[in-house]
Amino acid sequence: MEKKRDSFFMKMKRDQGQTVQKNQKEIKENTNKRQEEFDKNRKGLEVKSEKKPFDKKAYRLKKYSKKYKLEQWEEQRKKRLLREYRKDVKNDPTVGSYKAKTFDEDVTDGLQTAGKYVRHPDLLEKENVEETKQASTVTKVKKDPFHKAKEQFNKVKQEKQKKQQERERIKNEKMQKLEEYKKKKNDRFKKLSKKTKKGQPVMTGRLELLLEKIQNSK
Repeated sequence: MEKKRDSFFMKMKRDQGQTVQKNQKEIKENTNKRQEEFDKNRKGLEVKSEKKPFDKKAYRLKKYSKKYKLEQWEEQRKKRLLREYRKDVKNDPTVGSYKAKTFDEDVTDGLQTAGKYVRHPDLLEKENVEETKQASTVTKVKKDPFHKAKEQFNKVKQEKQKKQQERERIKNEKMQKLEEYKKKKNDRFKKLSKKTKKGQPVMTGRLELLLEKIQNSK
């Protein structure tokens, strides 16, 4: 009986060893298969990731086409407008100057008398005191930087207009003088170039010119 029992246990051990070996073989085969598949996929990816050759013709068509230029111009214009808008917002004096007023302090749309009963009596007294002060003494109010800049701009504009008007006036005067000079020159030439039928010069015109010279010299 003991021998039979031993043989049974030995058989069990052998079977267990065989199953373990089979499992190890299967695991190895699976890993090998996975590795092969991974290598194949990797090769495919490498093939796909290869750079395309540089197409000079397509590049030049894109670069020198009107559509491409228009797109570039639009992008630049958008960027420029955004920059200008941000500058304006940054330099705007009114930004951050708004202060919310309470219901009592807020000014009514109609007359000052309307809605006075809603306000606090202390505030009404303050307003009356301020009105009397303003009537007695004129307070100097600081000018808003925007208005100051506007005034300066208008001043420069007026100066430019004055200069331009002066230039135009000087130009017109010069033109008039030139016209007068040309007219005189033509008259003088006509008087000097007058001749008789025989080709002799007419002396009346020349004598008149001499008279004018003598009178001017006096």
